[in-house]
Amino acid sequence: MTPGTTDVRTWLTERVATYLRRTPEEIDTSLPMTDYGLDSLTALAVSADIEDEFGLVLPPEITWDNPSVDGLSRIIDGLLAEAK
Repeated sequence: MTPGTTDVRTWLTERVATYLRRTPEEIDTSLPMTDYGLDSLTALAVSADIEDEFGLVLPPEITWDNPSVDGLSRIIDGLLAEAK
């Protein structure tokens, strides 16, 4: 994906759903991902996926500091906008 051509929230929802063995429709993007069972190992995997997909190197704790899909999506969107 290239910056500006992706819906980060949708992508992130799909990634989280895959790791948690749920459908994207089952994920309330406003709730903390830990409510669905996201653990530190999965958070690291999501961070690695973000790096692979968007070229952003995020510290692993950013997932804990922005625990919902909505919150993390806003951070990623902001970083992608800065990179333009």
